[in-house]
Amino acid sequence: MMRTLLLLSTVAILSAWAVKCKYDGQDLDNNQIIVVQNAFRIKCLTEDNGSWKTEIIGCVTPDGTEIDAGQKKEHGDKIHECVKSESGQVSLKESKGRMAACPGGQQNGEEWQEKSFKFRCGDGGVVKFIACVGQDGSVINAGETGKIGGFDVKCEQHANGTITMQAANDPKSYECKAKDGSMKKNGQEYVEGNFVRKCGDYGQGKIIGCFADNVGRTIGVNQNVTFGDVIYSCAKDGANYSFKTYSLKPPAVYAMCAHEGKQYTNETTFISQGSFRMKCVTFKNLTSTLEVVSCITPAGVEIPIGAKMEEGDKVFECTSGNVTLKSTPGQTGKCRGTYKVGEEWVEDSFKLACEPYGKVSLKSCFTKEGTEIPLGEARRVPAGYAMECVMVNGNVALQTAKKFDCETNTGEVKKIGETWNEGNFIRRCANYGVSEIVGCYVENIGSVGLNQNLTSNGLLYMCIHQNDQFKFRTLRAQ
Repeated sequence: MMRTLLLLSTVAILSAWAVKCKYDGQDLDNNQIIVVQNAFRIKCLTEDNGSWKTEIIGCVTPDGTEIDAGQKKEHGDKIHECVKSESGQVSLKESKGRMAACPGGQQNGEEWQEKSFKFRCGDGGVVKFIACVGQDGSVINAGETGKIGGFDVKCEQHANGTITMQAANDPKSYECKAKDGSMKKNGQEYVEGNFVRKCGDYGQGKIIGCFADNVGRTIGVNQNVTFGDVIYSCAKDGANYSFKTYSLKPPAVYAMCAHEGKQYTNETTFISQGSFRMKCVTFKNLTSTLEVVSCITPAGVEIPIGAKMEEGDKVFECTSGNVTLKSTPGQTGKCRGTYKVGEEWVEDSFKLACEPYGKVSLKSCFTKEGTEIPLGEARRVPAGYAMECVMVNGNVALQTAKKFDCETNTGEVKKIGETWNEGNFIRRCANYGVSEIVGCYVENIGSVGLNQNLTSNGLLYMCIHQNDQFKFRTLRAQ
């Protein structure tokens, strides 16, 4: 952008009064400076002889920066220059500064990519081409040669400004690499799957037809070949190639399986109820059935029929026969949904413990008096007899212990059938750990049977058993 101002003449006025300059209807004092057109600075100069003149001494930029004539200033991304010609014409020229943005809005030093080319915004907003970029991301600096996809490629900007990225060597000198890793010469044909390729320029293998084991030649693109009762079709649609076979045999008609409003073909599988994989099985008589082939856990893991799998704190089993997905506690699963592994609790007259996989085991029994008896053991209860905690026909029973040792008042243990003296009574160890009185005892004399008397040394010893009571008396003999 350029703005120009030219003062065509000056006027001299002789006056006895103070000399003033005239400009556009304004009176200006000597050395007074004004701005005109928002772009130029004009100064009034007077002489003692009464003459005066105005001259342009500088410019003013749009942002108010003052520039002397013949000078220039850079501000932001612009350069302003105040140019004064020999004829006195003054112009304010505006040009891009060193930090000016490029036409696309990119800032100085910023790099960007357009298609396969890379650019940088240079000084003065000038776009500079710096490199070529391959599809694999390989970068070749401008004017250099590099490899892209295994090929030598030259990146070049020509004098007319055009940019090219092309092979640096003879296009026919490159080999093609097949999927099996083998290398093919230019012009060589080779088979990959159902397609026949020909190695072309720059090592590009191009499809020229299709291949089938039963057909002894290449099937041309967009051609069909019939062999036996099969049609082999090689087709191209746009950039896509396809190879298909069609049977000339009449199709077999089968039934379909219906499930929850959907139809399924033979051998098709699907998930039902989120827990079972079903398979559709059809028959030539147009009947069909659905078979359960596996179970699905809540986490989506498939379990074959008859197999188990631990998932989280549960064990899932895909049962055979009438297939169901059975869930039981896992190794760390809670017993009865409440108790953790190793935790014990009392239920009725039994102490129970939680073991891995949700197994509840019985540890002990409790009598009504609160005596704890470990499973498989017996204990004497306050009533004097023994109770045992045992398994009977697969069930736990708390019962009197028939075979249990007796205990004397001194703490001595006696076996069933043994007798001992306690005071004046003779006791015998009977069943259930109960000691029964079977007679009386007189020290230094001997035993006296129940309900019998014994006289010795003028004394009568009486051993009485009456109404479940036992008494021992000593009287003087008559």
